[in-house]
Amino acid sequence: MDDRHHDQIAKWERRWIALSGLMSLMFVILIAFSLATEGGHIAQVAGRGTPETLLAAAIFAEPGVRVTSPTEVQVSLVAQAFSFSPERIVVPLGAEVTFYLTARDVIHGWQVDRTNLNVIVIPGEIAVLRYTFTRPGTYRVVCNEYCGIGHQNMLGEIEVVSASQFGRTAASVPMVAAAATADQVDGAALYAANCASCHGAGGAGIAGAFPPVAPHSAELAAEDRSYLIDAILYGLQGPINVAGRDYNGVMPAWGHLGDAQIAGILNHVLDLGGPEVTPYTVDEIAAERGKGWSPSDVLTSRREVIGR
Repeated sequence: MDDRHHDQIAKWERRWIALSGLMSLMFVILIAFSLATEGGHIAQVAGRGTPETLLAAAIFAEPGVRVTSPTEVQVSLVAQAFSFSPERIVVPLGAEVTFYLTARDVIHGWQVDRTNLNVIVIPGEIAVLRYTFTRPGTYRVVCNEYCGIGHQNMLGEIEVVSASQFGRTAASVPMVAAAATADQVDGAALYAANCASCHGAGGAGIAGAFPPVAPHSAELAAEDRSYLIDAILYGLQGPINVAGRDYNGVMPAWGHLGDAQIAGILNHVLDLGGPEVTPYTVDEIAAERGKGWSPSDVLTSRREVIGR
């Protein structure tokens, strides 16, 4: 190959390298722009189990909108061939909306038009994410994961209205009253959906990985009522010793669950074994919110309670 051909090839290589670099830079700029304008909304896995178990949980047995405070709502939604349940959701403008999503049959997509909300919804898994709508209007929801011959008909919508209009329209859309007491939720189903994959169906844990919660939880509750609540609300990270075995893992925070749901889970755990303890109430859970603790803070609290 002579020098002329070599120079020509080198020139085109430089051009393609420059073009690739510009395209990469453009993609980075677009991602940064999307994050700056829409924020990052990545769904987290909030629980795993069989689809039957998850769908039996209180939050999915009656999918819909739950008002948890004047500025917060929860939305539970089930994807199935070829529809979303519920198909139409109404939420108030400016409220923090926590979405809980699961699938009944096959993998589906859940994409909300004019937002960056885009979630793969998997059977046997609960996806949770938070979003605040800042513009009123109707947002189309589509399934963007091919799920069968009727895939193109799998549509839904989210209507964002003012707070006053939300109160007037609530009667015409799926609206579920938030459980007021722990007795109104199925603590066993909630435990199965959110906790059993790590701590075992009977609370025995998994040796070397996840500690048992029975009868250990009842023993802890007998010493300090607030520790178990804090562990669920804020998580736990660091070395602990349970029943003579050492564990050093990370328990995620489950503060997205409602007060009645957390109380129901704790009371189910207390029933799994250990000393008899007064059941937890919704008021006790609510009183522990707002501390802003980290998982390390909860570990410090544990050290103060039982020293290990």
